[in-house]
Amino acid sequence: MLGKHFFILLLFSGSLSVLAQSAKKLYNAGEKFRENLSYQDAINSYTQSLEIDPKYIKSYQGRAACYEKTGKLNSALEDYKRALVFAPQEKELFCGTGRLYFELGKYSEADPLLRDAINKDKYYSEALEYFIKNLLMLRNFQDALEASELWLDNKKTAGGFYYHAVVLDSLQNLADAEKEYKQSKYYDANYIPAYVGLMLVENKLRKFAEAITVSEAAISKEPNNKAVLYARSIVNGSKGDFLASVNDISKVIASDPNDEDLFMRRAGFYEKLGQFQNAIYDYSKVIGMNGKNVSAYYRRAWNYEQVTGFKLAAADYEKIMTLAPNNDKAAQLLKGARERLYELNRENFKPEIELLVPKASEKNVIRLPQDKTELLVKGKIKDASRIKSISLNNLPAKYDADTLNPDFTATVQIGTGNELTVTATDIYDNKQKIIYSIDRTEINKPVVMLTTPMESSDKEIMLDNLNPELYIEGKVMDESPIEAIIIDGVAASYPLESLNPVFSIKLKIADKNELNIKARDIYGNETNVKYKISRESANASLDNPMGLTWVVFIENSTYKNFASLDGPPKDISMMKSALANYKITKIIHKKDLVKSDMDAFFNIDLRDQLRNNKVKSLVVWYSGHGKYVNQTGYWIPVDAKRDDEASYFNLNTLQAALQNSYKTLDHELVITDACESGSTFLDAMRGDSAVTCNNPLYYKYKTAQVLTSSGYELASDNSEFAKNIAKQLNDSKTCGASVDGIFLNLLAIAKNSNGKIQTPKFGQILGAGHVKPSTFFFIRQ
Repeated sequence: MLGKHFFILLLFSGSLSVLAQSAKKLYNAGEKFRENLSYQDAINSYTQSLEIDPKYIKSYQGRAACYEKTGKLNSALEDYKRALVFAPQEKELFCGTGRLYFELGKYSEADPLLRDAINKDKYYSEALEYFIKNLLMLRNFQDALEASELWLDNKKTAGGFYYHAVVLDSLQNLADAEKEYKQSKYYDANYIPAYVGLMLVENKLRKFAEAITVSEAAISKEPNNKAVLYARSIVNGSKGDFLASVNDISKVIASDPNDEDLFMRRAGFYEKLGQFQNAIYDYSKVIGMNGKNVSAYYRRAWNYEQVTGFKLAAADYEKIMTLAPNNDKAAQLLKGARERLYELNRENFKPEIELLVPKASEKNVIRLPQDKTELLVKGKIKDASRIKSISLNNLPAKYDADTLNPDFTATVQIGTGNELTVTATDIYDNKQKIIYSIDRTEINKPVVMLTTPMESSDKEIMLDNLNPELYIEGKVMDESPIEAIIIDGVAASYPLESLNPVFSIKLKIADKNELNIKARDIYGNETNVKYKISRESANASLDNPMGLTWVVFIENSTYKNFASLDGPPKDISMMKSALANYKITKIIHKKDLVKSDMDAFFNIDLRDQLRNNKVKSLVVWYSGHGKYVNQTGYWIPVDAKRDDEASYFNLNTLQAALQNSYKTLDHELVITDACESGSTFLDAMRGDSAVTCNNPLYYKYKTAQVLTSSGYELASDNSEFAKNIAKQLNDSKTCGASVDGIFLNLLAIAKNSNGKIQTPKFGQILGAGHVKPSTFFFIRQ
C-alpha cells in the first residue's frame, strides 16, 4: 500500500512540474511580446499562463504592465490585487497596487498599501516617491515631510531632494524649499523637475530674474519641455510680461490641446493684455471641454461685460446659478449684469400685438359666432425688450416673462359684449393698447353631401370595385362662404370661399375602411362627417354570381283593428337562421309598419339604399295580414282600418317600384306569406326542376319573381309555408337553392296535404323585365 501511495504522490508531483514548466513557457512568450510592444499578444500569453497556474505571480505582474500600457488601469489594478492574495509578503506588489490606486485618483485606498510597502522596506525609493505624492494629494504634509526625510537619510538623490523641496514648498517654507530644489539640481543637473520647482518657488519669492535664469538653463537642456514652458509663462506673468507668457503657454497648448487648465491660464494672460475676445475664445474652449466649469463661466461673463456683451454675460451668470444655485457671488454678478443690461437696452418703442386665435381683420375686427360667450385667445407680442404685463379686458394673460417676443394665451368671458381690449407693456413701461370690435356671425354648421360615390342614409359608401383610388365629388351647403374642405387630411379642390361649393378629390383608399370629411366656413363653424367604406359589393361580385344580396323582412303582427299574429316573429327568426348559411350581404328587418311608413320605405328609403349601395339582388319577404279586394292585392299595415282600402298598402305600389325605381337590381324576388293577398302582379310560372346554380345561364339574365301563399290560417296562426321554405334552405346540399325548386317542393307538399295547406302561387312580376330561363338563387356560403 505504501508503495502505491508513493507512486501516486510521485506522479502528482511530476504533473505539477509539467504544469509549472508550461506556465513559465507562456510567461516567457508574453515577455517577448511585451518587449516588442505587442501588448495584446502579451496579454493573451499571460492569460494562458494563468489558466494553467493561477498562482504564477510574474504573469499577473506582466499582464498588469501591459494593461497599463493600453490604458486599462482598472484591469491592471485587479491583477495586482490577485497577485497580492497569493504573495502577501512581496513589497513590490503592495507598491504596485498602491501606485495604481494613486494613478486612478483613489488616494485614500492607496495610502495603507504604500505604507505596507515601506514597512517591509523603509528605504524602498519607488514606494517612498508615490507615498509622498499621495500624501501631498491628501494634504498630509507632516507625514510627507517625514517620508521625504527618510528617503534622504537612506540615500541622497535628485529625486529625494526634489520631493523634500515639494513638501517644504507645500508647507510654505519657501526659503528651505528653494535650497532643496537647488540641491536636487546639484545631484543631477539634467533632472528637469528640480528646475521647474525652483522656478516656481523663486516666483513665489518674487525672485523673477533668478527664476528666468533657471528657465533658460532648463530650456537649453530641453527646448520644448512643456513643464518648463508652463512654469516660465507663470514667471513672466508675475513680472508683467504677459505677451511672453502667452507665447510660452501657446507652445504648450499646441502639443496638448485638450487640457482645460492650459486654456484657463492663457485666457487669464489675455485678460491682462486687454485682449478680451481672445480670452472669451479660450474660456469657450474650456466650457466646450467641461460644461460644468463654473470658473470658466465667471471669467467669460466678465470678459463679455468688457466688450458690452451684457446679454451674453447675463446668460453665463444664469448658467452659473443653475450649476451652483446657492452661489451668492454669481447671484450678485447676475444682478449687476441685468441692471447694466437694463439701462443699455432702454428703448421707447411700443410693443406690437398680433392675434393668432381668433384672427382679426386689418381694421381690428373679430368675427365670432352669435352664441359665443367664452373666447380662447392666443397671440404674440413683438418687442425689443422683455414684456412686463399682458392683459385682455383687464385680466392677466399667461406668458413667459423671461422670453423675448412671447406667445400669450387667455380665456376671456365676453358674454354678449362687442369689444376685446388687449394691452401689452414692456419693462420700460412702453404700452400698446388695441381695441378689437366683435362682429357676431351665424352659427350653423356646413352640410356635406356626396354625389360620387353615392352615400347611404347611415353614411356608408358601397364600392363596386377594389380599385386602390377613389374619385370623390360632393357639395357643401352653408349660408356663408366655405374656408376649408379637408378629406382625410388632404385639401379637396373647390372654388375658394364660395357659397355652396362643389368639391372633388382623388384619394388613395387601398388600406382604408373609413374616410373623414371636414368642412369649415369662414366663421369657424365646422362639420366633421365620418363615412364607412364598404367593399361588400365588390367582394360579393367576386364570389357570388347573384352579386350583393339584401333581404328585407316586413313583420306586421301587432295590429290595432285586425287580429294580432304570433306567427310572423317566429317565422322570420326561423328564416334568418336558415339564411345564415347563404351569401346574404345585409338583412333589413322592419316591424309593425304603419301605412305611411310602408309607403315611405318602399317608395323612397329602400330605393335610395339600393342605389347608393349598388345592390344587385333583393328579396322582400312579407309576413302579416293581407287582403284581395276588387282584383287588387294589399298588405295590411298595423294601423289599417277594416273595410277602408285607402288605409291598406297597395301591392301595385310595390310593383311600380320594382318596374321603374329599383333599376340597379339584376334579381328581384317577392315572397308573401299572408292570407288573402292574392296574385296581383303575378304572371304565373310552372317552375323548372332542371335549374342549377352550376349553370350560369340560370342567373345570367334579369329575374323578377313572386312566390305567394295565404299561409296564415287564422285559427292556428301557424305558417307551414315559412316552415317548409326554411327546411328546404337548411337541407340543401348543392351550391344554392333556386326559387323554382322551392316552389315545386311547396307545391308537392300542398298536394299531399289533402287541402290542409293552400296551394302556393309562383310567377314573374309583370312588367319588371324577367328573362327566362334565369331564376332567383340563394347561393350557399
